[in-house]
Amino acid sequence: MLFKLLKYDLRSMWKQLSLVWGAALVLALVNRLTHSLGFMFRARDFENHIAAITAFALMAVFVTMFIISVVFVLQRFYRGLLGGEGYLMHTLPVRAWELVASKMICAIVTYIGSGIVAVLSILLMITTDWWEFFFNFPLWTDILRGIIAHPDIIPFALEVCLLALAAIVQSVAAFYLAMALGHLFSRRRVLASIVSYIGIYILLSKVYNRVFSWNLVRLLIDTVEGSVHTSLITASAVILIPAVVFLAAVCWILEHKLNLE
Repeated sequence: MLFKLLKYDLRSMWKQLSLVWGAALVLALVNRLTHSLGFMFRARDFENHIAAITAFALMAVFVTMFIISVVFVLQRFYRGLLGGEGYLMHTLPVRAWELVASKMICAIVTYIGSGIVAVLSILLMITTDWWEFFFNFPLWTDILRGIIAHPDIIPFALEVCLLALAAIVQSVAAFYLAMALGHLFSRRRVLASIVSYIGIYILLSKVYNRVFSWNLVRLLIDTVEGSVHTSLITASAVILIPAVVFLAAVCWILEHKLNLE
C-alpha cells in the first residue's frame, strides 16, 4: 500500500513542479543561445541586454522553484493528512507511518529533483568556450589523479550525500511535527504551527549545543576522528536521531489526537 500512496504523491508532485523545472531548463538554454548569438554577430549590446534579462529570469525561476518546492512539501502534508484530503487518506487500510513515509519520500524526491534541475540549468548556461576552459584546466587532471591514488574518495562522496540526505530528512520532519502540533489547537492553527516550528528549532539548537559540549560526546568524536568515513556516518546518525523522534511524534498525533473538524 505504501507504493500506491507514493505513486499518488509523486504524480501530484510531477504535475505541480514539471512546469517550473521545464521553465528553468528552457531559460538556461535561452541564456546560452543569447550569448552564442551575441558572439556570432558581435552585437555586444544585444548580448548584454538579452543575456541580462534571461539571467535575471533564470534566477527568478530558481527562487520560485525553491519556494514552490517548500510550499509543495508543506501543502502535501497538511492537505493530505491534516486537511480536507485527510478524510479520505485516514480511511484507507494503512498505518499512520505509511502515510507519513509516503509524504517524506515525496519531499526528498522534490528537493533532490529541484537540486538536479538547478545544476543542469547552470550546465546549460555554460558556453562552449567555458567548457573547453574547464576541461583543459589542469585541476581536472589533478582531481583524476587524486581519485586514482585515493579510491576511497568515492565512498567519501557518498557519505557526504548521506549527510545531506539526513539534513533534509531532519528539516522535513521538523516541518511535519510543527504542523501536527499546530493542528492540535482549535483556532489559529497556522500561527500555532509557525510558533511550534520556531520552538522546535530553538530546542534542537539548544539540545545540540548541550550534547556536543558533553565530555562523553567529545570522547566519542575523538575516537572516530581518525576515520573520516566513521565521522561522517556518526554525524548522519546524530542528525537522524531527532528526525526519528519527530516522525514518531507525528505518527502518534495522527493516530491518537487527529481532529479534522
